[in-house]
Amino acid sequence: MKFSTFLLPFCVAGILAAQTAVSPQTAPASRAKHAHGDMVHRLAVRLSLTPDQQNQARAIFRQSRASVKMLAPKLRDERVALKTAVRTDNEVQIDRILQQDSQLNAQARAIHAKAMAKFYQILTPDQKAKFDQLDMRRHQHAAAPAVGESR
Repeated sequence: MKFSTFLLPFCVAGILAAQTAVSPQTAPASRAKHAHGDMVHRLAVRLSLTPDQQNQARAIFRQSRASVKMLAPKLRDERVALKTAVRTDNEVQIDRILQQDSQLNAQARAIHAKAMAKFYQILTPDQKAKFDQLDMRRHQHAAAPAVGESR
C-alpha cells in the first residue's frame, strides 16, 4: 500500500505532463488547448459528436484542466519534500507528506470525474452507449495482467 501511495504523485505528474510535444516557442495555453483539442477530436470521431457538443466538451475539459493546474504547484512541492524526507530517513515526515498527497490526488481525481460526468450529460443515448463500450474496453485493458504475470 505504501509503495503504491509513493508512486501516485509520479503518476499524476505523468498525466499532467502527457501532452503532444510542441515547439518551445508555443505558449503554455496553446499546449493545453492542443492537448484538449486532441482528446475532444478523438471523442468526436469515436462518438460522432456534433460541433456544439465538441464546443461544450472543450469548455468542460478546459475548466477541469484549470482546476487541476491549481493543484500542480502543491504536488510539485510535495514531491520535493518527499525526496528530502526519504534522503533523511524521516518516516514521520514521509507519512505526513503522503497523507497530504493522497488528499491532493483525490481532489484531482474528483475534478476529472466531475468533468467526465458533465461531458456524459451532453451525450445522446446512442453516444452514451458508445461511450460506455469504450469505457468498458479501457477498464478491461487496464485490468488485464501483463504477459507472464499471474493474478
